[in-house]
Amino acid sequence: MPDIPQNFDLTLVLTAAGATVSAALIASIIEVLKKAPVIGPWVDAKREPGLGVLLSLGLVAYTVAALSLPVDLVSIASYFVAFLGIAALASKAHDLAATATNSPPSS
Repeated sequence: MPDIPQNFDLTLVLTAAGATVSAALIASIIEVLKKAPVIGPWVDAKREPGLGVLLSLGLVAYTVAALSLPVDLVSIASYFVAFLGIAALASKAHDLAATATNSPPSS
């Protein structure tokens, strides 16, 4: 049986590998929200890209705040790059999922 980590290193979100996982998580959250009775139709009305951007920004901001990471000009630039990577990958993940399920992408 593989070793299962007992804690989750949230700084992983700010890495290239973490951006990929975070983007897939955000795309999945958006797909689940689209199925929710009240918010689903609102999200499904071409709001997926904007919601992906907001969730990406929220995830990076939460990571920085939760871990009390430094906030200076250099670190802000790296957080911005992480945000851009997550947001772009989440958008692409959603577009690929829409293509695979033969539904139109949200652009």
